[in-house]
Amino acid sequence: MANLFGLGQHLLPWLVLGGVTLLQVVTGTRFVYSTCSNLMQQRYGISRVQFNNLIVASESGRLFGWFSNAAAEYLPAPMILMIGLTLGSLGYGVQYLSITNQLPSLSYWQILLLNVLAGNSICWINTYCHLVTRKSFKNNYDTITAITSSYCGLSGKIYTSLVEGIQGRNGKSQDCSSIYLLLACLAPIFFGLPVMTLLNCLEVVEEYEETKMLPYVFGIVIATGVYAVVESIAQPFRELSPKFRVVNLVLVIMLPLVAALLMAANHLTLAKWDSEMTPEASSSIVTRGKSKTKRVSNGGLKIIIEEGEREDRNELVEEGDEHWWKELVKSADFWWFYWMKMSGATLGMVYLNNLEIIAELQSYHGASSLLATSSSYGFFGRIFCVIFTWYTRESSLISESALIMFMMLPMPVAFFLLMSSSNISHYISTGIIGSSSGAINAIIESTSTSELLISLSNSVVYRTILPTNIPIGTLLFGHLAALNYQRDDGHNICIWGLKCYQLTFIIWGCVSSIGTILSFLLYLGSVKNNNLQRS
Repeated sequence: MANLFGLGQHLLPWLVLGGVTLLQVVTGTRFVYSTCSNLMQQRYGISRVQFNNLIVASESGRLFGWFSNAAAEYLPAPMILMIGLTLGSLGYGVQYLSITNQLPSLSYWQILLLNVLAGNSICWINTYCHLVTRKSFKNNYDTITAITSSYCGLSGKIYTSLVEGIQGRNGKSQDCSSIYLLLACLAPIFFGLPVMTLLNCLEVVEEYEETKMLPYVFGIVIATGVYAVVESIAQPFRELSPKFRVVNLVLVIMLPLVAALLMAANHLTLAKWDSEMTPEASSSIVTRGKSKTKRVSNGGLKIIIEEGEREDRNELVEEGDEHWWKELVKSADFWWFYWMKMSGATLGMVYLNNLEIIAELQSYHGASSLLATSSSYGFFGRIFCVIFTWYTRESSLISESALIMFMMLPMPVAFFLLMSSSNISHYISTGIIGSSSGAINAIIESTSTSELLISLSNSVVYRTILPTNIPIGTLLFGHLAALNYQRDDGHNICIWGLKCYQLTFIIWGCVSSIGTILSFLLYLGSVKNNNLQRS
């Protein structure tokens, strides 16, 4: 299995890429709260503010990602994935059984704990994906990680299509919401276990030209993004059968695995002609750092087999300077960056979490169409920035800080546009918010601190302190929307309809405008810093 009939040099990287991509698609379950808010509020008997606390709990669970990184130093990669799948299934599965009255009612604190587990599960799964990717793509790890991470933005789209395929377009809202929870519980296990089994068999680290592979990867992700966007907005696709649409979408998402199978078929055909010409294998032992490497030549194919027990995984857990907190307090650049991200990408996430109520007030049949639009455009925004950054990495055509500033510019306009009662305006705003927040997240996740911040370059701050802006932003902006929604009669109903959210849209637009100003200040600071370094 390790050599896969002599095809490893060409086949293995595509299998790894396809497996990690599939994992990211089925485990990006942040969207669940935007589709199940009404169901959870009714079944749990909680207010909108208390529901927002559930979202904050889920995002807080992601702050414990350092634990999965530390565990990766001692545990094998498959066990890391199994822990993540188990936590996710427990977090969403118990809630599904409780909501469908198959378990006794849960207390509010139990529900909070389950959401913390569900949020933390993503950290374990991401750690597994990083380990596998680092082992297989040594030269282009950052780029491949950015590409595969972008696929989590398509989760809302694929899950929406799955629910429509199961329930049909006219399914009851509550039934559809419970199915989202069930799929969030079962889909990661259903796809994750086969992916883990496949990737665990790929013990061979190959010598191949990763750079030559990337243009084909970029072509696949662009085609996937274009299809997802067109399928979400084009009327001919909406008239197709929901089951046919979900099959098409799954096939498009699995294009990396399809490419691997086509490549295998092609090379197996050629192997029939070369089988009698294969020379005897020869081997030699090469020492590379602390691990031993066995170099085998088989029919002209060079294979490198790592004989070390385990990679050095300390790269995932970086230590900072002992005085990092003093540097943090003094750094205006960091706080500007912190609040800029909160008022951009995090605010876009808060809008996503409120889609169901916004759609309900706008008299939509559900949040699924808006969710699919946001998910598709979010994925497209992510891959655009990844590909743009890759092709301009040497020419320095535009800096990361400038790119973030350009992505922030349309967000205030989109929030103010939400005040319109037009359905088209809401779709346009949702697409803008999804693509902008997705692009900003992609830039920040794939860029080192020193490239974005002027006076702060501590990895502990960047990896541990910066992510706290997500639960804090969710707490602030989500509570603001929740309080505004239920302020009229003290309950969960706003007697003004969509107008009750107009004040929220105005505040969100003003907050986003402040974030845009901060991004401009960061850009000016980075330009000044670069000029000083050159002089």
